[in-house]
Amino acid sequence: QAWGRCETAQLTRERRPERAMDETVLVTLARVAERAERYDEMADFMKQRVQVGSALNPEERDMFSAAFKNSLTERRHAVRVAAGVEQMELSEGREAYASLAGGYRSKMEAELQEICSNALTLLSTLVSAAEPGEAKTFFLKMQGDYYRYLAEWTTGPAKSEVAGQAMEVYKSGMGEAMSLPTAHPVRLGLALNFSVFLHEVLKDTEHAVATATDALNAASAGIEDIPEESRNDSIITMQLLNDNLMLWSSQ
Repeated sequence: QAWGRCETAQLTRERRPERAMDETVLVTLARVAERAERYDEMADFMKQRVQVGSALNPEERDMFSAAFKNSLTERRHAVRVAAGVEQMELSEGREAYASLAGGYRSKMEAELQEICSNALTLLSTLVSAAEPGEAKTFFLKMQGDYYRYLAEWTTGPAKSEVAGQAMEVYKSGMGEAMSLPTAHPVRLGLALNFSVFLHEVLKDTEHAVATATDALNAASAGIEDIPEESRNDSIITMQLLNDNLMLWSSQ
């Protein structure tokens, strides 16, 4: 029995470097894919990194976010363009062309659905395992974002369902973010995206303006408390909040 325990301990020690190597290799490959602008592959490498099981460090969190967001961006644009072409062709009576554009839109929506589903599956695990504070707020923000993306192109009861999920997660994130400094870039980024969700998906501009205004005012009072290396990110997000407030106030 004692020999068996010693052997197990030795095997465990031998496996640890291999696991660490796996993490390092996956993150390195993700960096290469990012530089090559191969974002689907970057997302796959970061998915595997998450599945290794150990907590992501701040750089890996940013890479995980960037991989899925960039993988999604072109397809979100394609859906908007295809939907616009479809409506234009219908308005001009060219139903055959509208049908082609609609088919392409459906194809892009299916790809978007798959990316969002993959991200949300991973985020469910990441949120549950995250340390309170910055990490948990970061992943709740990202989870809300991917429900928001789904709500952008779904319709009917499905839209209401995913919008409700986004609302629930964003609210949880706003509560979690209260433990962070008012000008913390993650807290500000959450407030920015939540306000965009309120305005664009729920069409609740009044609530969006109040959310953005509260975040901007609180951050303005606390910006000097943010470390210099993070302050520029906070200032950029504050500017985006201000830009949105000016835009929404003019509508």
